[in-house]
Amino acid sequence: MKIKDGYKIRDIAGEHVIVSIGRLNVNLTKVISLNDTSVWLWEQLAGRDFDADTVAGLLTEHYEVTPETALADAKIWIDQLRGAGLLEA
Repeated sequence: MKIKDGYKIRDIAGEHVIVSIGRLNVNLTKVISLNDTSVWLWEQLAGRDFDADTVAGLLTEHYEVTPETALADAKIWIDQLRGAGLLEA
């Protein structure tokens, strides 16, 4: 899977939010806010194919977290992006 093209992270009023780039008449009723770890993962994975194991590997390399916790967190992160329509197969 990949993060869909056409989305960028912007800092708006101190919050990291995902915005759609170059689209007119965008529905702004749903704002997606990211914490620092999510922003870091997004930056690491933008433009790359990845799966839960890839995300978990990044988490264990960058943070002091067990592989089991990293994999569980990776699956949650992917599910949230998928639910927001930000991933492509």
